[in-house]
Amino acid sequence: DLHIKGLERLGAKIVQDHGYVEASAERLKGGEILFDKITVTGTEDLLMAATLADGETVMHNCAREPEVADVADLLNKMGAQIEGAGTSIIRVKGVNKLHGAKHRIIPDRVEAATFII
Repeated sequence: DLHIKGLERLGAKIVQDHGYVEASAERLKGGEILFDKITVTGTEDLLMAATLADGETVMHNCAREPEVADVADLLNKMGAQIEGAGTSIIRVKGVNKLHGAKHRIIPDRVEAATFII
């Protein structure tokens, strides 16, 4: 699973038992992540994890959907340091904490297309 592999690359200990997944880490550490295949939720999940990891994380073969860029936009408003969202390579410099922010989420393209049909 791309989510699990990515979290392990950031230093999380993953245990899978009886259909449950448990992840733990004292603190995640930045690193290089190469997605085997493009994944929107995988990119978003690891983007959020890398935001609070120590050091820099560089993610390759990232999803380029506008939803990924929107998540990065929100995180940057909250104090994250993310560059390249919306491209195949995203760089994240980890920060110690985030703060609140106002953000208007983008419309859901899939939902809009459903109503068109």
